[in-house]
Amino acid sequence: NLAPSELKKLRNKQRKAKRKAEQESALQAQVQVKREQHHKARQQQEQGDPEAPQLDELIPDKLARAEDPLEQALKFLQPLRTLAADRIDTHLMAFEIYFRKDKPLLMLQSIKRAHRLDAAHHHLHDCLLRFQGWLDDNLASLNPAVAAVITKEIEPMVRGRSTVEMAEQFVSLPGTAVCQAAALSAARALRRHRPPRADQALQLATSLDYPDLSIQGCVDVLDSLRDGDFGPCEKEIEQYIEACRKKFPYAIAFKPASELSELADDRAAADDAPLQPKEIAVNN
Repeated sequence: NLAPSELKKLRNKQRKAKRKAEQESALQAQVQVKREQHHKARQQQEQGDPEAPQLDELIPDKLARAEDPLEQALKFLQPLRTLAADRIDTHLMAFEIYFRKDKPLLMLQSIKRAHRLDAAHHHLHDCLLRFQGWLDDNLASLNPAVAAVITKEIEPMVRGRSTVEMAEQFVSLPGTAVCQAAALSAARALRRHRPPRADQALQLATSLDYPDLSIQGCVDVLDSLRDGDFGPCEKEIEQYIEACRKKFPYAIAFKPASELSELADDRAAADDAPLQPKEIAVNN
């Protein structure tokens, strides 16, 4: 006979295995349904118009792991630029894509469109800084005509400032003191362009004194720390998690792994527990 604690662990393992098997079975069923729908649509297409373009098979795993994510992102971006051109997020997203594709003229276009909508947006400041840093490294290698256009068009936004000056001014902007997301962007810029002020950048990012402090904002900071935006800082990460846990004691994002495992086991046990007579009476 097993001890009660060991019996509980065994039952929890059995429940987890059962849930995993059920999830895999459900996923396979969904894939099969999608495949059948696809084959049916293809047959209808072939019967109706033999020259119509062939449909790609809709396999969830394949869709989730695109071989060309930037190209797929561009396909998603195009309708947004037409239908949501008045939203700054559209152009900031465009910049992020073109920045990763090293397309300087399209980066410039995205920044200019975003600047017309909201020149004080913190993400725009970050994009402008990164673009200026990119130009510092690559402007000399560009076609002279392209370089001349970019230099002329970027000047009204840069106003003769270096990337270091822009990063330092970003930290002192009024919005940085009252907006957690703006502070994170400014801190990353300061860490990137002024390494000697890394400690100040880290302190700015991990402060919990912002009026709009939120769980999601803290999660974004934590992700940035873990991604290495502020260099190696394992100790600071642990301290930040502990501070967030005190600030948001019920937030799952900041709970230790052991506690999360216990919560999952307790929930599984509660889900599988038989209904008591009182509960049956209420449900009926």
